[in-house]
Amino acid sequence: MLGVGFMDRRLRDNPLWGVLVEVVRSLPLYPQHKAYVRDRILPRNPGITPEELSKRLGIPLGEAMVILSELRLSWDEVEEELGKPLPKPRYRKAAMGGTFNEVHRGHLALILTGLRTGERLIIGVTTDELVKRMGKKHEVRRFEERVRELEETLRRYGWRERCDIVALEDPYGPAAKDPELEALVASPFTYGRALEVNRMRRERGLRELAIVLAPIVLAEDGGIISSTRIARGEITPEGRVRVRQPP
Repeated sequence: MLGVGFMDRRLRDNPLWGVLVEVVRSLPLYPQHKAYVRDRILPRNPGITPEELSKRLGIPLGEAMVILSELRLSWDEVEEELGKPLPKPRYRKAAMGGTFNEVHRGHLALILTGLRTGERLIIGVTTDELVKRMGKKHEVRRFEERVRELEETLRRYGWRERCDIVALEDPYGPAAKDPELEALVASPFTYGRALEVNRMRRERGLRELAIVLAPIVLAEDGGIISSTRIARGEITPEGRVRVRQPP
């Protein structure tokens, strides 16, 4: 299970939680603190507790709690989010991308963020050629198989009609050149790539995209849910820890 001090969802059900969020967001240094956690702390310590973060940055515990609640979810919280009705998206067209070797709960959080962002969602899937150039540390299934599972997942949740799946032959895809795009969905780990996309769009004379962050998703053990960990047999796509049999 996640370490002591991880966000208790009962706290977020408290009516005063919304007040705390508004107060914290009004703090002058909140954007800088959140960006630092996103770029420097979560990639190295995704399971950091609010207490640890508060002590490390010298910030109030409430601020640490709000920052982490906006940047990550636990594996079981994703299921709760999937059960909520989708709000009316702010943008007409959004985009996101990934390899989707198997659709895990981290992917579901990413797609869900995309559907909450854009009325139409473009999902880029890396081609086999791009996967080879990326140097993945685990075996990746063929493009057609990955797309097939993604389509099945979208249909299962009733999302297929709002999504267009395209092949990603480079890391940027249509996000760098589609004039109709308005938003780009990224995780804290791909935020830098999203900034590169906007740089490329500026060079092409296109308007910059709104960058919308999807939360990272932590497995039962407090580590990130990723295809690499799933391939190693550490966790399931749902985020459960696999019980290792003794040799």
